[in-house]
Amino acid sequence: MPLPNLSQSFNDIDHRDPKGEYIPISVEGLSTGFVKDLELYVRAGNAFFLVKPKTMELSPSLMSRFWGKFPYLYIHHTARSTYFRSLENSVTSIIKSPNYGVREKASVLTDYAVEIVDQMMRDPSSHVAIKSAENFAKECVNFIASSQHAFIHLVELSNHDHYTYAHSVGVAAYAVALAQSMGTWSKQQIADIGLAGLLHDIGKSVIDPGILNKAGPLNEVEWQAMKAHPTEGAKILRLHKHLNPVISLCAEAHHEDLRGMGYPKGIIASEVDSSVQVITLADAFSALTTNRSYSKSKDAMAALKLMRENVSKKFDPKFFERFVFMFLDPKKKDEDALFLKGA
Repeated sequence: MPLPNLSQSFNDIDHRDPKGEYIPISVEGLSTGFVKDLELYVRAGNAFFLVKPKTMELSPSLMSRFWGKFPYLYIHHTARSTYFRSLENSVTSIIKSPNYGVREKASVLTDYAVEIVDQMMRDPSSHVAIKSAENFAKECVNFIASSQHAFIHLVELSNHDHYTYAHSVGVAAYAVALAQSMGTWSKQQIADIGLAGLLHDIGKSVIDPGILNKAGPLNEVEWQAMKAHPTEGAKILRLHKHLNPVISLCAEAHHEDLRGMGYPKGIIASEVDSSVQVITLADAFSALTTNRSYSKSKDAMAALKLMRENVSKKFDPKFFERFVFMFLDPKKKDEDALFLKGA
């Protein structure tokens, strides 16, 4: 079963600079060249050291010093807009190119998504960031369609990051892969589902960071505040009037369930658009397998087993079955059947 490897040694570390002065970029995407004209830094503890001046060539020998040793290099925040323009201008050609492998493409796409989520969390009304998010969703669909388990590489690479970013990218990747595997949606509809996955938690941008990052259980007042994020997210996304309404619906309903015992409205999830079930599944699996401030991540198999216990309560059986099949070897159908039956 080719489940994502989410337990690498640096997975317990938040590689983002707490001061925000340096921005992480994935080492695995260096060979695509989109940062070749920028200064690059390495991090040692809380210090950052220049390893590539702007005028130095980003040669294979230089890149080999970092591969397998660091998940990230860094750029200074003053170069952030230049970095993002280069990333946005390059992402489509990189995803299309036969010259780059799946990890390189996943790395670039992950860095792109993380920057977009960061922009949206800082300014959820930004129409520019929404356009970038739509472009990410389109390229995410193209990338995940390119090979059977491409989505796993996106998840593995994003999981080195802060929970908010890792989770957003993970939900988008799982949602696109599941929607594609169902075979019932058009390419544009799948892109909308991917966008819904990326932005499903955008309502958390208005929640007190002290609540979002609390290391222990939330008290009742804090929990009620947290439960407002689906409603707030839908409000934000409806301000972007050109978006497919299903995107705001997914934000609003991704914590509803099949018994009408979810939140914020307590509606029966199967009675709304089926894309909500895609986001609900993707959200649950990503949340279980991503480190959070108050809980350690589960391995992928443990997460699937826990989710299996909630089939017909929270998850539609046919969607869950297809979700499991995304990870399994198509030549081992007997093993698939045993897992779905709880053996």
